[in-house]
Amino acid sequence: MATFVCRVQFLDDTDPFNSTNFPEPTRPPLYTFREDIPLINQLAGVHRLLKAPHKLDDCALQLSHNGTYLDLESSLAEQRDELEGFQARGKKHSIILRTQLTVRVHACIEKLYNSNGRDLRRALFSLKQIFQDDKDLVHEFVMAEGLTCLIKVGAEADQNYQNYILRAMGQIMLYVDGMNGVIAHAETIQWLYSLIGSKFRLVVKTALKLLLVFVEYSESNTPLLLQAVTTVSGDRGCKAWASTMEILDEKDGVDTELLVYAMTLINKTLAALPDQDSFYDMVDALEEQGMDTVSQRHLGRRGTDLDLVEQLNIYEAVVATTDAAEPGDAQTPQEPEGPELRGGTVRAFAERFGDLVKDLGSPLQPLPDPHSSSPTTPAPEEPPPPPPPPKKESETIWDQLLASPRELRIGDDFDFTDLTETDDRDVLDAGLRQGFSDRPPPPPPLPSLMPPRFPPPPPMLGMAGCPPPPPPMMGMMRPPPPPAFNTPSAPPTEPPLFSKKKKTIRLFWSEYQDYSRSGDSLWSKLEPIKVDTAKLEHLFETKSKEIAKTAADGKRQEVIVLDSKRSNAINIGMTVLPPPRTIKTAIVNFDEYALNKEGIEKILTMIPTEEEKQRIQEAQLANPDVPLGSAEQFLLSLSSISELSARLQLWAFKLDYEATEKEVAEPLQDLKEGMEQLEKNKTLRHILSTLLAIGNFLNGTNAKGFELTYLEKVPEVKDTVHKQSLLHHVCSVVAENFPQSSDLYSEIGAITRSAKVDFDQLQETLTQMERRCKASWDHLKVIAKHEMKAQLKQKMSDFLKDCAERIIILKIVHRRIINRFHAFLLFLGHPAYSVREISVHRFSKILSEFALEYRTTRDRVLQQKQKRADHRERNKTRGKMIVDVNAPGGVGASDRERRHLGLGFESPGMAGYL
Repeated sequence: MATFVCRVQFLDDTDPFNSTNFPEPTRPPLYTFREDIPLINQLAGVHRLLKAPHKLDDCALQLSHNGTYLDLESSLAEQRDELEGFQARGKKHSIILRTQLTVRVHACIEKLYNSNGRDLRRALFSLKQIFQDDKDLVHEFVMAEGLTCLIKVGAEADQNYQNYILRAMGQIMLYVDGMNGVIAHAETIQWLYSLIGSKFRLVVKTALKLLLVFVEYSESNTPLLLQAVTTVSGDRGCKAWASTMEILDEKDGVDTELLVYAMTLINKTLAALPDQDSFYDMVDALEEQGMDTVSQRHLGRRGTDLDLVEQLNIYEAVVATTDAAEPGDAQTPQEPEGPELRGGTVRAFAERFGDLVKDLGSPLQPLPDPHSSSPTTPAPEEPPPPPPPPKKESETIWDQLLASPRELRIGDDFDFTDLTETDDRDVLDAGLRQGFSDRPPPPPPLPSLMPPRFPPPPPMLGMAGCPPPPPPMMGMMRPPPPPAFNTPSAPPTEPPLFSKKKKTIRLFWSEYQDYSRSGDSLWSKLEPIKVDTAKLEHLFETKSKEIAKTAADGKRQEVIVLDSKRSNAINIGMTVLPPPRTIKTAIVNFDEYALNKEGIEKILTMIPTEEEKQRIQEAQLANPDVPLGSAEQFLLSLSSISELSARLQLWAFKLDYEATEKEVAEPLQDLKEGMEQLEKNKTLRHILSTLLAIGNFLNGTNAKGFELTYLEKVPEVKDTVHKQSLLHHVCSVVAENFPQSSDLYSEIGAITRSAKVDFDQLQETLTQMERRCKASWDHLKVIAKHEMKAQLKQKMSDFLKDCAERIIILKIVHRRIINRFHAFLLFLGHPAYSVREISVHRFSKILSEFALEYRTTRDRVLQQKQKRADHRERNKTRGKMIVDVNAPGGVGASDRERRHLGLGFESPGMAGYL
């Protein structure tokens, strides 16, 4: 068992804006690492030894001698190359426990987004130093869309904050990773160019410096700058390079540095243009805005700065050379020999870069403007009122999606586009109810108080099954047989197939038995393989040390930490999960094929507590030669997954969403269709008109209608003579007067389906969907702090945006359909004060059950009617002879006529047949 003993310290960087560069404690303790165990399983021991303030899931290990971060998923033996020089003589290096890079980057971005006032100023000012202190942080910041964050914050900030952002941007562009991030982020170049039009000279000067650095870094950056200039100018409705020309025109006063930087940027851009057309387009744009006049004015003025004169001469020379060239032979113009504008080596470029940004690291006070008449010290202002608490990112995204227009359609299955804004008005509002009734409406019903659904607890031991069998006992010898009497003698043993000098471990498989008649099987088609038996004998020799691992009772020794109840519950739950070795990868990658919804719910009940993780890791380190129990090993594997609960909750929402959405959208679609079916149904109108006529006669009134809730009582009213129900008589009248009418039930299927839905619960489900979607944004944000594939993050982000869009549509649809339902009840004649008391479920149930009763009664009425018709037809021929029925004279013809036709009974021919 190889170990690695070294000093350990921690760096308190939990708050990246208030961290220290000095590891603690000053007298580091020693820690013994196992070289064969992944570092993530030993991290808790280091954390506990140092009593570090970090959250365990956010910790990383860094080597002090070279700043390399160790891979926690690997062991030290697998990272031996990174430890080269760590234990050199005379050097006392240590392994430092600190916050992961991704976690610190996300903390920085969150601070910038959610801060304001003094806190934001301090954060922006500290950002440059943070990038200086850790070279690895720049790459993570760029990958985590940190540039987008800086631009968003800078777009709404004043000039002092913009200066701090530009200082941090300059530090980012010092690193290759940072420059590559800027190159790939067009919005950054556009923002830098837009700042050239700022009214504050220090902002303009710094932005010009960074654009010079960007163009000089690589010739391929010039087209990117041109594209940014075109985009910004188009958005502002001005000509290209208009902001630069305003600087050269000295509209805001004379500042020699600004003139030199602006002219240098123009020359370097012209020198690196990739084609002739771009060159002429840029020169034409400058000349149209008076570049020639500006150049002559500066060159003809006494005391013009020599650097400015040099840049103007370069421009004039380039334009003159291009004008003198033949159009057919013209090449892309280059800068004339003389002053070297592009460094030939990386070192020369770095020196020039450092000169350009040497004053970006100035102290907190902004540089004074020598041409400004305003005092350098601003007058004290009244402290602004405290800002409102910032919104969560999920709330902001939700509000943005809520404000955008959308089509009320969810996929190809649910079309709600016919719901218009008129359906947003509730007809039961006070302004719309005037004229319906003077009685005030009753208070709305209380919302559903049903508790949220949680996954069921794991089955208890002895109630829902027994624990799985113990693992096979490797290397275990058979226990001695009990003493027996009259034991028969054992059969003679066969000679061994292989001669082995050493005892090897056994594979406890079940041997294949050929039960097929043909003998054709997979095993019969395998080709024999020759193996190195001597090597196998050496590799799999049974060691006496392993035999000693078995306890006195013959069971294999294992490290057991959990109590029996918890252990059995985990072992039972593992029987419905994939192999433990595959679960971590499946959870990290959200692999739906490896782990289903039931598996996720089961794992949610198994998440280890901090105490369990600590006890298991301590037991593993204390007993390195004894394996962990199956439940302990499973929990140890789960504990190595960062933000496990957030991952499972997010994944569970993703798997649940489609079915949950269907549970909400389908009933809403059915209710909408059901109201349309009822409104257009002719049979229902025939029934209601018939029932109204009967009721008016019986009541001796002239009512115009009645509430449809009375329909549930119609089958119960019976006549006093035949005891037939009122519904029976209604069916008879409708069938007699409207023979083309239907059975009603088959034409209102949507209402029947709506009767099976609890719409109060549906509204609660919709609210729960919104709550879970917003929580999933927070879960994704927490997960993204740790290593997460960019493609997977984008996929999950797109999924949540789509879900948010769909939920917003469903909420609009729900509100409009319920409002339409209220209007429909008023249309059916219900008084306004009672509409809110009638739920969708009760109304649909009344209509559905009445329609079912009507169909049953109608079938019975039609059957009786058909029986009577058949009976009348039967009576026409009952007891009649065929000679009576078929006689041309018809039934009832005189005997004389029948005799005349030869059809009488006495007819010898007919009598012979009968």
